[in-house]
Amino acid sequence: MKLEAGQVAVVTGAANGIGRAVAQALCDREIRVVLADIDGDAVAAAADELGPDTLAAPTDVADPHQVQRLADTTLERFGRVDLVFNNAGMGVGGPIWLVEPEDWHRLWSVNVQGVVNGMRAFVPHLIAAGRGHVVNTSSLAGVTAGPFNAPYSASKHAVVALTEALRGELDVFAPEIGATVVCPGPVDTRLLRGATEGIGTLLGAPAEARQGWLGTLTPDQWERLAPGLSLVAQMADEAMPTARAAEIILSAVEADRLYVTTHPSWTTAVSDRVARIVADMEASV
Repeated sequence: MKLEAGQVAVVTGAANGIGRAVAQALCDREIRVVLADIDGDAVAAAADELGPDTLAAPTDVADPHQVQRLADTTLERFGRVDLVFNNAGMGVGGPIWLVEPEDWHRLWSVNVQGVVNGMRAFVPHLIAAGRGHVVNTSSLAGVTAGPFNAPYSASKHAVVALTEALRGELDVFAPEIGATVVCPGPVDTRLLRGATEGIGTLLGAPAEARQGWLGTLTPDQWERLAPGLSLVAQMADEAMPTARAAEIILSAVEADRLYVTTHPSWTTAVSDRVARIVADMEASV
């Protein structure tokens, strides 16, 4: 889809991180932007910084009524919608059996149902207009899988599947509308910093300083876990600036690519996973 001045975009999770950077990149192209975020004060400040062709819309994407209100507000203010970035997300980790049910529910309601709510509210308008593009934010964790990240990874796998299914459905109803799933690697966001901060200190701390489930690990279990924690800590060193990530995403929209990542060099893990799936399935009897 060609990005042009005068178009209208909606970006969820727009108060900070990738969402804020995408909103900035769109404004730089003279595209009008509706910024949605659960943090009303932060999203209002972001809209003020970006200028008059923006609108701040405090929205909890987990609530379908609020997302529908977001769509209604967008059309009332600007009379059209061309681009929808379902970007809002959150993270939860730990052993699967120790993650609290309410944490599973909240993460799923934001990361998965929030994307569904966005598509339900906006896709009919794109189809009626015969133009547009939907961008759903997943993660490289949505095309790989690792221990102690199951809630986040599972939700991001769901976003990949939702976007692939959306692309197929649009091929039937409105082939002119595009769909892209973003699978970022480490990008310098609040979410990444929250996942990586303190790990270096934790790795060097004595066993008695560990808290929560980490404090229950035996020396053998800690020895098996520590290399994975070191890899997570290293992610911060490879974190991409959000502005660069936004440019990569918008380039993928203009090229009408279904998949895009910020870190192509990390896709070896995707290839290895797919190869193992295929090999094990071919060996099935």
